[in-house]
Formats: sequence, structure tokens, C-alpha cells
Amino acid sequence: MNTNIRIANKADAQFIHDVYGYYVLNTNVTFYMNNFTLKEFERKIAATLMDFPYYILEVDGNACGFAYAGKLRPQDAYRWTVETTVYLSPDAPKRRGLGRLLYQKLLDTLRAQGIQTVFGVISATNEPSIQMHRSMGFTEAGRFRRMGNKNGEWLDVVWMQKTLNVLGDDPGPPVPFSQLNPPPLA
Repeated sequence: MNTNIRIANKADAQFIHDVYGYYVLNTNVTFYMNNFTLKEFERKIAATLMDFPYYILEVDGNACGFAYAGKLRPQDAYRWTVETTVYLSPDAPKRRGLGRLLYQKLLDTLRAQGIQTVFGVISATNEPSIQMHRSMGFTEAGRFRRMGNKNGEWLDVVWMQKTLNVLGDDPGPPVPFSQLNPPPLA
């Protein structure tokens, strides 16, 4: 099994749309009830890559997962804190550490950018994700009861937290991902 993690691009929007759509329609992993359009995914990829990583995991040349980070909140004082997202396609090889591999790449990049704190926001019914976060050094920061209702079920949300960098009282701004990885010339 050959793995490769690369930076996402506009052409990955269809893959991301299809994988995310599976989780929207078939699970309580995401609280969205409708999938985004291809154009919305294209815009999200481009917008995310200005400040944060957006990665695609390939196994034997086929895309099988994606991961990215985004602002936790819009206020400037939160700029050293991000929320992460990691999804594997439903047909990705199981129990091979692929989610962990992809997530570690994301965390390593965020650490290099100067991000201090990372949050994973997880449906409490998604025990495999909670366990993966714990195994990667995240701790439960909070549990919010009955936060959403999907598929006829009230769902709790677990916030998992990990410190990547311990910054001083007057840190410089994080390095935008686009400065760490300039886009290729067209």
C-alpha cells in the first residue's frame, strides 16, 4: 500500500463533495443535512489554502481522504487556535492508520505555522474519532448535550483539544499556509 499526502486543488472538489455527501446522507458524523455544491467546495479549498492546510490522502494513486484546518472563531485574538476536519472515504482501507497519518501531517503543518491550540469538534456518537483523537494526545475539553437533532436523534458534541505550541504572551502572527507552500505557477 503506497500512500501520498498532497495539497488539495480545485480538481479535488468532486472527490470531497462525494465523500462528504456520504457522511451527510448516511451518518450523524456531520450535523449538515444537505451537502455543499461543487462550486462551494472549490471556493472552500481555495479560501482555506490562503491561511491553512487542505490535504488529500492517496492510497495507490487513488484519493481516499481529506483534512483541513480553519479558524475557530473570526475574532483576531483566536488566530492561534484552529478547528480541524478529517474524513476518509467510506471505501478507504480500514484499520491501516490512514486517518492518523493524514491527521499527523495536518498537525505537523499547523505546528510549523505557529498555531498553538487545535480543536476537534466531534459528534459524541462517533466513538472511533474520539478514540483516534485521544490516541493522538487530544483531551476532552467539553461535552455539549443535545446540541443538534439529526435522523430523529438528539446528539451531543465533544470538543477535543491539543496544544501544539506553547507561545509567549505576545506571539507573532501564525504564518499563513500560502507563505509556507506557495501555489505552483500556472
